[in-house]
Amino acid sequence: MKNFWNLHRANFNLRPLHVILLLLLTTLLVSHGCRKEPSSIGLNLRDRDNLLNATFTDTTTLTAYSVVYSDSDTMNTTNLRSSYLGYVKDPVFGTTTACIYAQFIPSSTVVNFGASRELDSIVLILRYSGGWYGDTLNPIRIKVYELEESLSTSTTYNKNSSVAYSSEEITYYPNIHMRFAPNTRIRIDSLLAPHIRIRLKNELGNRFLADSSTMRSFKGLYICAEAFQNNGSLVNFALTDPLTSIQLYYKNDSTSNQFKLTVPTTAVRFNTYQHDHKMGNTEFVNQVIYKDTLLGEKKLYAQGFGGVQTKITFPHLKALREKKMVVNKAELVITNIGEDLSVYPPPTRLTIRGVNPSGRFVFLPDDVDDTYFGGRYDETNKEYRFRITRYIQDIILRDRFEPFIYLVVRDAPINPHRLLFKGTDTLESPRLRLELYYTEY
Repeated sequence: MKNFWNLHRANFNLRPLHVILLLLLTTLLVSHGCRKEPSSIGLNLRDRDNLLNATFTDTTTLTAYSVVYSDSDTMNTTNLRSSYLGYVKDPVFGTTTACIYAQFIPSSTVVNFGASRELDSIVLILRYSGGWYGDTLNPIRIKVYELEESLSTSTTYNKNSSVAYSSEEITYYPNIHMRFAPNTRIRIDSLLAPHIRIRLKNELGNRFLADSSTMRSFKGLYICAEAFQNNGSLVNFALTDPLTSIQLYYKNDSTSNQFKLTVPTTAVRFNTYQHDHKMGNTEFVNQVIYKDTLLGEKKLYAQGFGGVQTKITFPHLKALREKKMVVNKAELVITNIGEDLSVYPPPTRLTIRGVNPSGRFVFLPDDVDDTYFGGRYDETNKEYRFRITRYIQDIILRDRFEPFIYLVVRDAPINPHRLLFKGTDTLESPRLRLELYYTEY
């Protein structure tokens, strides 16, 4: 540094006082040049709703209890991207049965089976889609029936819908049962993707061979399951995959042939779900079925497939109107306390439904961006967090929403997962709580 300044003094013939002034000026310029806007240093690490000198509380009074899903009759299950089949007996939630209704359409409009056609077999093939819930080592009994009523493209089917079907099962082997193997590829003539194969009665195949026009009038199948041993499982199938089909194997003049009916994306299919919650444990049944709401202080529940939801109320928020406060940040925290997570893993996502003064379910004003709103499971902390700042502020200042919300499993029509979580008891830690940052003025 000494040589540096000596050099400049030599070049500019500066006096010592000038050197000092120049040094001060240079220091100021360097300092100003390195300074950034306040918003870019440190503050960007803080929550944008919490920049003020806010007060924190997590003792806001909440009341909560779990109930049967309120609008299951309107839960649309038509042409879903996932189609679950199976039966599970949950030690907490009771039993759930998932069934499938589906059209099967001939793969070709021109069919010639030949004059000497002879049936070998007819097989229902269902391609696994990769998801399951429960214990796939437990065998499941599969039941297959022929539909007697056509599925309509103009009808929206829900989880409780029913379409007429024959009372006679058409599975070749009575009381057929199997273990699902969603990750196991199968070799027939070549190595095929994981799937199940259920042989059907020859009568259906012979009917198709006798008159190919009967395939065009074929209305489809009802496929269901029931318990066989232990607790069972629910498994996801890809109905519109080309492998999913009714496969007709036949010979013509000793030559082996195949023909199939598939479920194209234009075909109608839907799922039904039946819950028997009375088969659950005593605590669950007393709260969900017999409406002992005080039990919500200890445990609460949520279940996909239109099973169970939890009503959460903020009874004293409107009284804060006189307090003159601004909500900087409000987060609802839900803590998972479920067991057997390898067999009954919690939902990846939850969501919240608000209610307007007319009693209609509505989106919360915070539910505009997944990153902001939250609801994704944090496996490390075993919790979900929802940012509901705007909703809480609205409850305090306005009347656009009722002071209660419903917590539900996200994508419930295609999501079988369930959740046990902490109740509202203030003596419990952690508990269902509202973490609130606010500023008074």
